[in-house]
Amino acid sequence: MIPERLDQLVDSLLWEGYALYPYTPGATKNATPTPFGIVYPPAYALTLPSAFDHLLLRGVLEAPPDAVVRAEVRFLTAAGDRRCAPAQRLELPGAMVGALAGAADQGLATEKQASAGGEGDSPVVVSLSLGARMAQPGVYALELRVENRTVVPSGLERAGALARSLLSTHPILRVNGGRFRSPLECDDASVNTFPVLATESDDALLGAAIVLPDHPQI
Repeated sequence: MIPERLDQLVDSLLWEGYALYPYTPGATKNATPTPFGIVYPPAYALTLPSAFDHLLLRGVLEAPPDAVVRAEVRFLTAAGDRRCAPAQRLELPGAMVGALAGAADQGLATEKQASAGGEGDSPVVVSLSLGARMAQPGVYALELRVENRTVVPSGLERAGALARSLLSTHPILRVNGGRFRSPLECDDASVNTFPVLATESDDALLGAAIVLPDHPQI
């Protein structure tokens, strides 16, 4: 289970830019949500240099080989009512970071593909994969990749693409028995997300949809 304070933080960030209260449900702001952290379907992302069909959360972990790493992604999917956006969560099983790094040497990674709620009868197809590489003894480079693999027709307009997108996407890496280095102090190469340390003990790395400092508070 994700720690309660981290869970509350992510819950708060999920709806940032989508439906901000104390606006009333009928307010203009909430009639036209402006989502952040969008992972579009591939066919639409190819049409715009500013659109992505994936995100990469990269981080540096200090830990022994038997430290257990867990990965998940939280996001919203569009519903018929534009103010409604059900929250979704996909998780990978925990794995020892040393085993992940060994698997990477063989070209393997922990991966999961699943469908989440989408507008109408067509679900959003999501791929989640986690890999690790030993940078030096006791230090690992981690990469969590989230992909939107939903098939949509070419020529789709933005409104149609958003109905098949991951909205307000927040990937999370956690570790038992180690600590993450601050992405603000590293040569971070994350894509389509802004990673920060999310807990006081530095055992969680959050890919935010907006720019935040380390250890953000609600």
